[in-house]
Amino acid sequence: MKMTAPAEYRANATPLNLPEIDESQIHSIMLGRVLSIGNSSQIAMLIAAALIGFGVVGIGNEKLMWLLIAVQAVLQRVVAAVNRMLQRKLDARQPNRLPFALFVFLKGLTGAVWGLMMLPVVAHLGSGPGPLLICVTLIVTITISAMLTTAVWSISVAAVTGFFVTLFPQTLYFYDVLGPVPLVVSLVLSPTLIWITKEQSKQVRAALVNELQNERLALHLEDALQQSDYLARHDSLTGLLNRRAFQSKLSELRQEQPEAAISLILVDLDHFKAINDNFGHESGDAVLVSTAEIIDSVTRPDDLSARCDEATARWGGEEFIIALVGCPIEAAASVSERLRVRIAAQADPKWPDGLSVTGSFGVSLWDHQEDLAVGIARADKAMYRAKISGRNQIELAAR
Repeated sequence: MKMTAPAEYRANATPLNLPEIDESQIHSIMLGRVLSIGNSSQIAMLIAAALIGFGVVGIGNEKLMWLLIAVQAVLQRVVAAVNRMLQRKLDARQPNRLPFALFVFLKGLTGAVWGLMMLPVVAHLGSGPGPLLICVTLIVTITISAMLTTAVWSISVAAVTGFFVTLFPQTLYFYDVLGPVPLVVSLVLSPTLIWITKEQSKQVRAALVNELQNERLALHLEDALQQSDYLARHDSLTGLLNRRAFQSKLSELRQEQPEAAISLILVDLDHFKAINDNFGHESGDAVLVSTAEIIDSVTRPDDLSARCDEATARWGGEEFIIALVGCPIEAAASVSERLRVRIAAQADPKWPDGLSVTGSFGVSLWDHQEDLAVGIARADKAMYRAKISGRNQIELAAR
């Protein structure tokens, strides 16, 4: 587990940019919504077929009408099968261009059959309630069919176009009988439905885009809050806790284990100013990051009361502090020695020639009867003795 802060949490990280919403994603979601209402559409079509079957009774063309109803029923079953196949492909994120094209074609075909259902009664319009019932039912049916699929406009257009292609020639053929009204209605109805569904499709799409953008903004806000919380508690360079978060964590640990002995190790890198002066601050930062990773690898979780990034901190510019809960000072000294050796031996091919680093260590025991500041002050004095004694060594604090 590396202790360095995630790149997006660094102080110099650039703001995250929200990616543009993919058009294919919008299409897939809208198609999924259309497919999800397949059962409701089937029920509406069955009701329409029943009304039409009732309206044709006594007119004399019942056989032709029932044949068309049977064809429509078969088409609806095929549409339902293709609907399920498309849903499976959408769920599996598989290519669906051909099934979608077939679905659109079938919707156009069902619209054409609905239009043909005017043929058995078109010559009888005005002669009774049956033909009028069928006419109204067909107009309502094609309108419902178009409106249910406005999320994917091409499906609505296919249904309306199929209806118009078979209905319009009938109004021309029976013009002498029907007069101009049915012709005008057929000419106005289809473009009007296409325009209405187009506008509705735009609104549905705009609402979906807004929904997706809100979801991404919510995720972005959550990431920003996590980043803010992280930066409030961690050093942005090394990923270790900062001074305030370390003190807060040690207070929590003391409350959880009020009488436990907690060893404190204070580490100060030797001649760090010279590293910055001679090799540059970038090299100095690299040394700090490398040292933090060494501390992470040596002070394993079984040495601590919690994860080491919650019990280890960057205390100052080149100072680090470690808390070992339930650890005698002699064991803490052993941990310090492992750290000292590893820090002195660290090297990186990317570092400039001649760059080396050592650390001076002060170890103290924080007793439960004293303030944390007292235990840290003793570790600081011990570390200072290690400095004046020649550096790259460990000193234990006296009680």
